[in-house]
Formats: sequence, structure tokens, C-alpha cells
Amino acid sequence: LVAQSIHYDGDRRNGPFLAQNCAALPESLLESILFGTAKGGFTGAVDRAGLFEQANGGTLLLDEISAMPYELQSKL
Repeated sequence: LVAQSIHYDGDRRNGPFLAQNCAALPESLLESILFGTAKGGFTGAVDRAGLFEQANGGTLLLDEISAMPYELQSKL
């Protein structure tokens, strides 16, 4: 609620506000969800924008980020 208030009161209010609970996602999908996928990247992959791209010009709240594996946190 606080993050959403900051977003809608700030310069990025016209952009999207996306919130993702990182603890609710399986480790195997976190990277694809955050960074997206490219067709041909692996078997069955399709072009899909990740949350960072979807939130461009807005705000991406990564809730429970401490639940993410350290190696993925370092990619942020």
C-alpha cells in the first residue's frame, strides 16, 4: 500500500505499477518471469516480456525479495 501510494504520487504515476511476491514463485520460473523469454531460447520458448520490461516507465515492486536465491538477486 505504501509503495503504491509513492508510485501514484511520483513522476512515474502514468506508468504501470506492478507488484510481484517473489516468495510465491517457483525458483525455476523466477528468472523467466522477471527478465522474459525469447523464442528459440529453449524448447517451447516464446517471446514474452519480463516484468522489468512490462514495468518500463513505471514501478516494479519485488515483495519478499529476500526469498529469492542469492544468485538471482545478484543479477538484479
